[in-house]
Amino acid sequence: MHPSAPASRSQGYPRLQILFHWLSVLLMASLALAGGLRDLLVSHTAIDMRSVMVVHIGCGMALLSLTLLRAATRLAGPALPPLAGSSRAQRACAHAAHLAIYGFILGSCLLGWIIVNAKGLRIPVPLLGIYFPRLVEADPALVVSAVRLHEWLGWIFYGLLAVHVSAAIWHHAVLKDDTLRRMSWRRPASVPTPAVADCHRCSQDTEAQNQELPPTDRLAS
Repeated sequence: MHPSAPASRSQGYPRLQILFHWLSVLLMASLALAGGLRDLLVSHTAIDMRSVMVVHIGCGMALLSLTLLRAATRLAGPALPPLAGSSRAQRACAHAAHLAIYGFILGSCLLGWIIVNAKGLRIPVPLLGIYFPRLVEADPALVVSAVRLHEWLGWIFYGLLAVHVSAAIWHHAVLKDDTLRRMSWRRPASVPTPAVADCHRCSQDTEAQNQELPPTDRLAS
């Protein structure tokens, strides 16, 4: 009998997915800062409202594009093996949370796009000299309802992100598993499974006892 091959404790996400994830975090932080604190930023700094909204809209369109690209690469790539020790219920909850985050990002960004168009404006594509397609025509009534829904989605999304971050911290600090390390540049450490060695190689006494057995009962060398 030979020792078993070492097995890795877990496997991290592909580098591209890790890059997309942390770029999304930066864009969402910029969106929250420019959108949620826009009045405070304008009233207490030299920044004008137009500049704040340009940052907010630009980050929103970048996040929308990145999320679509991220979803496409994730669907095209191989599925990540389940985390060792995780239950089916835990995996289902994590999967549902990820789908909800994707859905809220896409829905909120699309609503922002609609709001800009409903105001009679178009969104330029940086450096290319072209514009994103117009989704709706100018409509003041649509602006009012879409802005209200956009704000509600934003608050619900921030709450969902808070749960997501708290769960990641819980897994890392309390359960001490590789949930957070899987999404870091540093790969989770590989932990080999205990090798199953031949019993007669454990000690000289065991070897001597093995030799005293009938040939048919001896452990193979």
